[in-house]
Amino acid sequence: MNRNLPDRSLIREYLLGRLDTKEEEVELQLSQDIVFNDEVAEMVESIEEEIIEDFLDGTLDSADKDAVDRYFLRPPERREKLRFARLLRQHFEERHDFVERRFDAVLPPGVHVMPATLEIRSAVPWWSHFRTYGQLAVLILLSVGGLIYISSIRKYQARLEDQLAREQQHSASLVQEAKLVPSSMVPLTLVSDRSRGGGQIPEIEIKPITQRIIVEIALQSHSTGPFDIHLETTGEKGPTWSAHLLPLISSSGDARLMFDLPVQDLASNVYSFVVLSPLPGAGRPKHYDFRVRLAK
Repeated sequence: MNRNLPDRSLIREYLLGRLDTKEEEVELQLSQDIVFNDEVAEMVESIEEEIIEDFLDGTLDSADKDAVDRYFLRPPERREKLRFARLLRQHFEERHDFVERRFDAVLPPGVHVMPATLEIRSAVPWWSHFRTYGQLAVLILLSVGGLIYISSIRKYQARLEDQLAREQQHSASLVQEAKLVPSSMVPLTLVSDRSRGGGQIPEIEIKPITQRIIVEIALQSHSTGPFDIHLETTGEKGPTWSAHLLPLISSSGDARLMFDLPVQDLASNVYSFVVLSPLPGAGRPKHYDFRVRLAK
């Protein structure tokens, strides 16, 4: 016997829709167990039949009856079970009333039947038909219940497969976005200005998917004042981009400028960031050269 089966009272509360909102994990676990655990499924079916019997007998209290009306009978398969149980009960009640009327009937004048004989002749058809109809009813109930149960399993599996497909699609979308994020931004670090000379200027590749350049310029001075920055290129007059920025100062006193530059107007060429402090005595502007190569 499986000792991990849920408590019957817990399943009854689940079927009546009265689990607390804090018990979502319990409700989800029960839903999964009903599909994948045959013992739990049999227990649920047994408790469903108990609820339906109590409902037809009128033994439910007002709270349970309200829960049955509002929640338990929402699924069409449970309403079908209730309708079948009501019809079956009415059939046997009618048969029972018919036999009672035969016992209570007044015999016509001149007909003499011993009570024992009447009892024997009337009782034989009743029990015979009762057994026949009972077996037929059980067979029909098992068939209908099996079809309903299989249909509910297929619907639940279809919902799980649809949910799994959506989760897989969402995960694939996140993976694609994760792949695009790094390539949509290109880092560029500049530490030496043109006045030092002699070194090879940095080069960056701009791909079709690239959107911005993340620029970091190491400043030679330790000024905390603002800086005017212009982007210039060979053969063009005037700046193609400009900004007014404050430097970032580290705990050791190093100063650097950090900003992002859009790439939509850039072409394969040599560019230069011109950095100038507007403060008096700041000296001549510094040129930080770099090369841009557009990927084909």
